[in-house]
Amino acid sequence: MQPLKLTPIYEKTIWAGERMPAIRHRPSLGEGISWEISVHPHAQSAVSEGSMAGHALRTLIDADPVGMVGSNTSDKEFLRVALLDAKEPLSVQVHPDEAYAQRNESDHGKAECWYILGADAGATVVAGCNLATKDEVAAAIADDTIEWYLHCIPVQEGDFISVPAGTIHALGAGIFALEIGTNSNTTYRFYDYHRTDALGNERTLHIQKSLDVLNLKQHAGSMHTALDGVPKSKALPSVAEFDVMLIDIADSHVLMANQDRFRTLSCVRGACQLRCEGEMTKLACTESVFVPAASAPLTIEGNCRVLVAAPHR
Repeated sequence: MQPLKLTPIYEKTIWAGERMPAIRHRPSLGEGISWEISVHPHAQSAVSEGSMAGHALRTLIDADPVGMVGSNTSDKEFLRVALLDAKEPLSVQVHPDEAYAQRNESDHGKAECWYILGADAGATVVAGCNLATKDEVAAAIADDTIEWYLHCIPVQEGDFISVPAGTIHALGAGIFALEIGTNSNTTYRFYDYHRTDALGNERTLHIQKSLDVLNLKQHAGSMHTALDGVPKSKALPSVAEFDVMLIDIADSHVLMANQDRFRTLSCVRGACQLRCEGEMTKLACTESVFVPAASAPLTIEGNCRVLVAAPHR
């Protein structure tokens, strides 16, 4: 099996920036999100090139589940890869775990990681808060002082942030990021800076559900990765649901076959070409491919950095 390149699905947001249209050579249409790999009903990826062009990824998985995703891989283990281009800060939010999402949303729990592709000077992300109890958080939301207590982390290109379900978080203004996450689209906003739409209406908040799923003992992980170009492979501080490996390549690197689980591969610096069973796929920076479980060994060629993610086993 070959790696599958997929057609991005762009989505408009109120906080969209200009980095994504520039790197993708698209007009600036207010698109802040690009779903790069997804089988979630909200955004169903389809193959963009090769013999399977036009086929939905979900359809291919259903037709050959073992070959595509490995044995004993459940729907909740599928991964979602997206680009986030934030000119303005995203809402302060929290995601549910699997049990709460299944019970209340008919969705899966949501955990995610961000790799910072680019950031303005002074850019930060919200990762937790300085309050000890849910009652204190509720009071700060009620009296509009929650911003005072948010824990903000300065970020720059090469930083990696992991956000377990239940963690208060928000991508800040002036950040372009690759997001790897679980197969979910459930987000509970509890603060949105009192932004309004064209009609003067603020976006809906989900305060009670946010408090329900909030886990103040849960903390985001973070790591800065040096952009030194030295070839290396490094496990990143991911979440319980999936693993992420960073690979810096100066010439070529072989990604060995793994029949047990599928993988996603994202080029986050430079550009590369993937060779597999005599076929070649080109990846520009920010592009990703889905690597089926039954894929043959994959040779990555180029001066580049890639992230490889897979369900945790």
